[in-house]
Amino acid sequence: MMINGLNGYNRVTTARQKQTNARSLSSFCEMLNKSANANKDTFNVDSVSKPTASANKIDFSSIEDTGTKLNNISAAIKDTDYSGMTKAEIYADIEKKYEDTFDDFHFSLAIETCTDHTMVYEHFHNEINNYVGDTSLKFVQEARGYADMSYDEIEAAIKEKYAGKTDFKDQLNLFGELFTSGVLYNKYGAHEAAALALDLRFSLECGGEHNIPKSEWLSRIEKTGASSPFTLLLNNPYFSEKSKEFHKKFVDDILFGIADK
Repeated sequence: MMINGLNGYNRVTTARQKQTNARSLSSFCEMLNKSANANKDTFNVDSVSKPTASANKIDFSSIEDTGTKLNNISAAIKDTDYSGMTKAEIYADIEKKYEDTFDDFHFSLAIETCTDHTMVYEHFHNEINNYVGDTSLKFVQEARGYADMSYDEIEAAIKEKYAGKTDFKDQLNLFGELFTSGVLYNKYGAHEAAALALDLRFSLECGGEHNIPKSEWLSRIEKTGASSPFTLLLNNPYFSEKSKEFHKKFVDDILFGIADK
């Protein structure tokens, strides 16, 4: 599947917000690599594991584990009394059940880089359709507590949620929430935001495919030695200079300002 993070959402405004408190790219990279080897976050395409023809060499246990977790979520949802709750409250409760279960849940809603992500994405939207029936951007913002906020305020709230969190999956989730909350569409425009998500996905699909279990995907990520998904984006050798400039601007605009809070 392609980018599905905003499926069904209403069109959002593409007005660019004023850039504030931008920091240098080098300062962010320095923060990520304080205790790392100098070359740790250098993307080396030759170091990435290539797809293997032997299915026996791929660990599919993550798919089984994901399936079990999804079944448990369905049971928990079924056992929850939603009478007297608004649709926004029901959405928030269901979303939290997934968030508490999967450490990269919000990224799964934005970009599906492996089979497990696709399973989580489709399962979540099936449950939302069954119990809520509304996936519009305005409604999702309401369910997340952003109904009366400007996009600047939504961006600040999401950054605050991830303040001081620099783990690989935290950074993936930060991107996911900014994407599915409409912040990136508003900040850069629909075309640019979608292109950014596609470029990030391409950078994270080490081996050139996404129809693999999460265990295999994570193994390929680990072999790159990158501590940040955005290092893979910035250092990917296949993008044009124009794209690289846009990627750098994204990192400057979005990621700086959260590292030292």
